[in-house]
Amino acid sequence: MTNTTIQAPVSRSASLMHNLSTELRVPGHRLQSFTRLKDDLFLDPMDIKLLIAGLESKLEFYLTDEEMAQIETVGDIQTFFLR
Repeated sequence: MTNTTIQAPVSRSASLMHNLSTELRVPGHRLQSFTRLKDDLFLDPMDIKLLIAGLESKLEFYLTDEEMAQIETVGDIQTFFLR
């Protein structure tokens, strides 16, 4: 008999937050829905574009330029990527 580990499914939200934490190299506990990308995480516009591009690549879900322009907080990222 072999040992088989059964893993609980990871929610889409948890997976997104893990990917976001990894892309930003920021501990997950620092990321809240109200965390502002520019003011709290000190990202400039190019950093934000690269972050979104990295998430799009990992999640195979792509935003329009208009949607990308609306992203200011972690909550905005959740809104667009979890719809």
